[in-house]
Amino acid sequence: MTKRDLFRLIIKIFGLYSGTLTLFTVIPSNVSSLVYQLDTITILIILSSILIPIGLFLLLIFKTDALINFLKLDKGFDEEQIVIGNLKNESILKLSIIIIGSFLILDYIPGLLFDIVNAFKSKGSAAPIEGTSVDYFGISIGIINIVLGYLLLTNYKSLATFFSKNE
Repeated sequence: MTKRDLFRLIIKIFGLYSGTLTLFTVIPSNVSSLVYQLDTITILIILSSILIPIGLFLLLIFKTDALINFLKLDKGFDEEQIVIGNLKNESILKLSIIIIGSFLILDYIPGLLFDIVNAFKSKGSAAPIEGTSVDYFGISIGIINIVLGYLLLTNYKSLATFFSKNE
């Protein structure tokens, strides 16, 4: 594996992770804030906070070589080849998909459990408990992210094959 391939792989892995986070956290949270307040400034802020991460995702995934050339990441190394052992691009992609899926599950389980406990507290009590409100939107986003993480963990082989074919 050359150093350029290693940087290409790292940038694409970061792009996939940031794209996943953008899709399942930034967009839903901004859409939910649009429900509460609808004016021109809010719409512009929401559009910019959605378009900038999407643009970054597209840059990291589709313009990786241009980014490596611009930042001169492959300059200044003693050797052209980086020996990682018997790892192929597909096995590194498998590892990265497993890590991303694990991050999604581990990041959203605590918040989901907290929201579910609050939902049970508010529905189970006779009098409303002050300071607890049911966040159904947060519960649904947590469930979606955990399911997505589970799907990434269970289908990492086919996803790695798909991404390695596209190179």
